[in-house]
Amino acid sequence: MLILTVMLFAILATAPGTSQERTGDPNLVAQYDRALAIVDKRERKYLCKGTKQYLNVKRNATWKWQDEIAVPRTRTSYADRRTKCSPYLKWQAKLWAHRADEVFRTYVALSDPREAICHVFGAYCEQALAVSRCESGHSHSPRAHNGQYLGMFQMGDYARSRYGHSMEPLGQARAAYAYFVASGRDWSPWSCKPY
Repeated sequence: MLILTVMLFAILATAPGTSQERTGDPNLVAQYDRALAIVDKRERKYLCKGTKQYLNVKRNATWKWQDEIAVPRTRTSYADRRTKCSPYLKWQAKLWAHRADEVFRTYVALSDPREAICHVFGAYCEQALAVSRCESGHSHSPRAHNGQYLGMFQMGDYARSRYGHSMEPLGQARAAYAYFVASGRDWSPWSCKPY
């Protein structure tokens, strides 16, 4: 808006005659229209660039949270890079913002140990919950410890070094699942059994 005011002031200041004489001047009207067109084009370009940046931020956020919860990334054709400023671009930005919000909500829900275990173990959810409940002292706490054994599944030094460890429930559930699969999908590595 400031740019528009400065440009219009410059046009009016350079026009000959008094302000009453300039009102009907066709040259002045044409200059005024050109100034408005330039400002509109610049503002549209700025708004379009801002929309594209917003879209990129939300797309990257979506992918970041999808990587965190180990789900495939949402595919894109990068049509926004070929699209001029249009309602389609605004729609895409809103769509990626919605996706980012949904994936982030899922990530937050998975910070609950029970949700994380069920998300990772799938069909073995109930069995994994029973083992975790027993191993962690009936708390499902990711901070549980007993000597060298840590976390929801009380994995020892060897298991943590081989299958990973995290202070987050999702990371611990992934490590325990990898150990579970490597052991032949039975619960032999754990002293607690689901049955």
